[in-house]
Amino acid sequence: MAWQKLSMERRAARLARYEEVVRLRAQGLTFKAIGRATDLDQRTVKNFVQAGEYPERSPTGSGPMLLDAYRHHLCRRVAEGVTSITAVWHEMRSQGFKGSRGTVRLAMARAYAVSSTTDSAGRPGRRAATPSAQRVYAWLVGWDESGKVAPKRAEHRQFCDALCAIEPEIAEASSLAREFLGLSHRRDVDGFDRWLTRARSSKAPELRRFAGSLTADLSAVRAAFDSPWSSGQVEGQINRLKFLKRQMYGRAKLDLLRARVLHPN
Repeated sequence: MAWQKLSMERRAARLARYEEVVRLRAQGLTFKAIGRATDLDQRTVKNFVQAGEYPERSPTGSGPMLLDAYRHHLCRRVAEGVTSITAVWHEMRSQGFKGSRGTVRLAMARAYAVSSTTDSAGRPGRRAATPSAQRVYAWLVGWDESGKVAPKRAEHRQFCDALCAIEPEIAEASSLAREFLGLSHRRDVDGFDRWLTRARSSKAPELRRFAGSLTADLSAVRAAFDSPWSSGQVEGQINRLKFLKRQMYGRAKLDLLRARVLHPN
């Protein structure tokens, strides 16, 4: 596995630093001198020397999760082909589960995605951690963390397909979100008007609220599509002014603010 190879390489590099620290200490160098020579903090050097042997890092693991006691029931219902999140959530709540419906939804999507993958021997794929809502949104709209359009990885696509299968509202929201991003980049005003009509009648309440906020300031939104100008410079100067005011705890008068804002540095 790639992560195992990386872990071994990191351990070898740390072991080499430890052996170098021990060697320099045997030559009579101080902790400070060893730190300068090895580019390590003095406290790390001291811990290495006082350890007596190479200090292995303790294995890390995730702590107990809210779903742990109910994961068997959830996986069993997924294996039975149940796709109703609400039904599974109510079943788990009757057993004492205190989590939200969204927690069950993501866990079921992950369980469906994992159950659909098998290795070359036909065994189930590995269990992966449930991603955050922000990461799932990035997968659904097809954008990576750098903000550029990127093809989804196979496991991401499987997760999204499973999530959309058990929650049709998410499938609709994903489609509308991708379309909105494309319209904003193409500056397609006519397409935006048609999109806004569909978003107002969407089954997803979040999209309906978003469409309502756009409608409340429709003239400004349409201007953002039509006009080549940007308010970025104005917003940047406002943020700079607020930063200067916070530096002076909001007690600066206009003459001092003017001097600081107009000062070249």
